[in-house]
Amino acid sequence: MRKLNRPLPAPPALSTYDHNVHKWSNKKPSKACRNLIWNRFRTMQGKFCALCERATDQRNGHIEHYFHKGGKPGQAALYKHLMFSWDNLFGCCGLTSSNTCGHFKDRQGSEGPGAYNASELIKPDVDDPRIFFDFLETGVIEPKPGLSTQDLKRASETIRVLNLSALNGARKKQIDIFKKELNELEALSHEMNVQELHKIMNTIKTKVKQQEYQTAVLEALFN
Repeated sequence: MRKLNRPLPAPPALSTYDHNVHKWSNKKPSKACRNLIWNRFRTMQGKFCALCERATDQRNGHIEHYFHKGGKPGQAALYKHLMFSWDNLFGCCGLTSSNTCGHFKDRQGSEGPGAYNASELIKPDVDDPRIFFDFLETGVIEPKPGLSTQDLKRASETIRVLNLSALNGARKKQIDIFKKELNELEALSHEMNVQELHKIMNTIKTKVKQQEYQTAVLEALFN
């Protein structure tokens, strides 16, 4: 998870829908409106899940309501007014199902996270996740030491409710790929001047930002 800047204004077609009149369905919003939404997602988050940074696009992802749009036990009406709100929408992994992120947090029973307060979760277009999390070389994401009691709860709940620990292995695999590149660069660094070394380091960082789990890699290896 990384800090996102939400592009404005909202896709205009969203304003044609009213939560008092319409229900979110396969036909609402329309296909044309969904295409516009995904175009804005690509501007905001690239082709990656807004919550876990797995490779995600319109073909293999879904439009996630960060605050649940209602229709499930215990979630029926509290955030219904945000059903068609641009500020409440993200591109998220899993076309119909996922073991993390939006699908997991909204899953009922023992296969989901159980009770949680959605307003306590870290919202990446509002909060900077790097303030709340440490990203370790092992692929583990954990709350940053020294957080206030409130922020520690927010960090812990976000990891739990989105089941981000399920991706520890995948993040470690990606970290290890770039760790190997850095080790190879270090072995050759005595042959380079500072400018050459910085140029290659920046090239590696650029490559990282084009891959999955970029925040985990950048924070674990470059900070």
